[in-house]
Amino acid sequence: MEDQEFSLGSVIGTLRRQIWVIVVTVVVVVGISSVVILSLKPMYQATTLVLVDPTDKDLLNPGSSSSSSSSENARVESEVSIAKAESTLQMVLREARLVDDPDFAPTIGLREQIMQLLRLAPPEEFTAEDRQKSALSKLRNAIAIERQGLTYLITISANASSPDKAAQLANTMAEMYIRAQLESKVSSVLAGRDIMQDRVAETRTALVQSEQAFNDFIIDSAASIAEASGRTDLEAMRLELQEAVKSRERMSAQLDLVETGLAQNNWLQVANALGTQSLRDIRNRLDEIDEQLANMVDGSENADALRAELLQANEDFRIQATAEMEQLRQDVANDRAREADLQLQLRSNILTSNLPPEVLATMYELQQSADISRTQYQQMLARLRDIEAQAYLQLADSRIVSSATPPSFPDFPNTRFLLAVSGLFALLLGIGLAFFREHFIGGIVSPDQLESISRSTVVTTVPHQKRLGKDADGKSVDSPTDLIIAQPYSAFAEAIRRIMVTIDQALRRIRGGDLDTTASVILVTSANAGEGKTTIAISLARAFAQSGKSTILIDADLRRPNVHHELGMAPSDALQNYLRRTKDTDDLSSITITDTGTNASVIIGGNPSGTPSGQVVSGERFSRLLNIAARNHDVVIIDTPPVGALVDALYLAQYVDLIVNVVRYATTSQQEVRAALRELNEAKQDGAEIICVLNAEQQSKSSNKRRFGGYYIQ
Repeated sequence: MEDQEFSLGSVIGTLRRQIWVIVVTVVVVVGISSVVILSLKPMYQATTLVLVDPTDKDLLNPGSSSSSSSSENARVESEVSIAKAESTLQMVLREARLVDDPDFAPTIGLREQIMQLLRLAPPEEFTAEDRQKSALSKLRNAIAIERQGLTYLITISANASSPDKAAQLANTMAEMYIRAQLESKVSSVLAGRDIMQDRVAETRTALVQSEQAFNDFIIDSAASIAEASGRTDLEAMRLELQEAVKSRERMSAQLDLVETGLAQNNWLQVANALGTQSLRDIRNRLDEIDEQLANMVDGSENADALRAELLQANEDFRIQATAEMEQLRQDVANDRAREADLQLQLRSNILTSNLPPEVLATMYELQQSADISRTQYQQMLARLRDIEAQAYLQLADSRIVSSATPPSFPDFPNTRFLLAVSGLFALLLGIGLAFFREHFIGGIVSPDQLESISRSTVVTTVPHQKRLGKDADGKSVDSPTDLIIAQPYSAFAEAIRRIMVTIDQALRRIRGGDLDTTASVILVTSANAGEGKTTIAISLARAFAQSGKSTILIDADLRRPNVHHELGMAPSDALQNYLRRTKDTDDLSSITITDTGTNASVIIGGNPSGTPSGQVVSGERFSRLLNIAARNHDVVIIDTPPVGALVDALYLAQYVDLIVNVVRYATTSQQEVRAALRELNEAKQDGAEIICVLNAEQQSKSSNKRRFGGYYIQ
């Protein structure tokens, strides 16, 4: 079995015998695959190439960047995760308006589609949240982001139903990722700015409080210092400073009223706050116009003129009030500057006076506190300005080095590749099915396989004869049955003799070792026609005759007799006439012909009669014929019709000692063999055995050479 399974010749033979299985499988699988592949919706893939620069970029301090290779590698990996983040996908959804794109709309399942098609379910209605989730899910499946090895390059690929949409999605994804990255950096800096602003406000408050405390101490101490030192100029400066402060506070309050009145269009408040006659006159004129309009009919010419005059008066009032407010603001600034000068002069004069130690120590302490607050405020204010500048000078750490372009060909399906794969798969599947059918369903291809199917203890084989060759006289051999005579040392002749040995061993088992007491009646049959049973029957008859045993071959295939064709004889009706006789006789010479090559006796058939063959072989006349043949010969061989076609062999099985079931190599199916053996086992007599012969077995030259060397003469 191993030689059959693993030799190249047996593999090629299997493929040749099962070629139709392979062809049908390939055609069906490739056809179905072609329909499926061609029905697939084409998908295009576009790719954007992004370069990540993990170094720190500070435009205010360009030379400050430093990093290590390990941190840079981790940074690039982090950027891939950031690019895949849901927040980035949400930005792409908004930017590309994918929620309204039909390709990203929610879809229903096949069951729901069928239900709606049959009007068994209402149309599905999707909410805004459903559309948002569907678009996000499909976008996530359509985008692929990967790092290129250990480089700083990231590929952003997008799949879409059209080339332009694929390129748009890939580029939009890259742009949104870079925008998100930049916004994150700006937000981080602005968050630091907000914290710094709070600190600056706190420092400014502390500075104002320090300065105010120092000034308050100077002003409060000026009178006592002037009295102690006898300096009247200090008292005069203190009084002048107090007057300046009062004047500045009064004008500041006046300025606040004016600004509030102008913002609220409260002309009365503005006029009272500024206190100028011109503004009062305009205000009075406005009141007069309002009174006149109240007494006039809307739409009249005078009413329209008064409304125009009212608008002009309002504008004049605003212009003049604004001018006077600016003058007041300038006066406040002048008073504040005069107040600051007086404070400096008073502070300087006091510090140059002979002051008590307690006063001097307190003044230096307050001055030092104010200086420290001033220094801190300046530093923090400068840092705040740097952060504000840095917030709007941020650069993204990634940039697009190659934008996606619309692809020319779809990425999926790859029709040629898929067809090639389906073709290869179909071929492999076909080969697998061919071997499966050959070894498990189809014909028998090895003796071991036949033995496992037949459950028989003895199985032998007859090789396939491609060329019959010539006999010793140089004449061509016309039939394999002639090889027994013409080429007695051929592989075919040796196989027939091996069947003889098998038959003798089986008969010895049946008869307890004694083969000479009675004749051996052997039935040769097969499951189907054309399996070589007649060839085996004739060859066995000749082989037994050559061995010295008196042998008779009976052609019991009354419907289609074929023994005479193989022996080159004319058909004869002698057998039919003998079976129709009413007078019994033990002499078979009238219906027997002698095989010239081996002296074996042969009873051949002729044209079939109108009587069914089953009735003939099951009748008493045929049973008597077999008994006479068994009394007069050592071996009786019966060639019968196939079991699967006629019942003749089943009738005859009860008269024989041994049944030879011929199975043609790779032709007879396993089911047919099982069916034939089952019927023969039920029909044969108890104790009779069945041996199986695998006919026309394919054998390679290398296998023959390895097994038999040069023993056979072909």
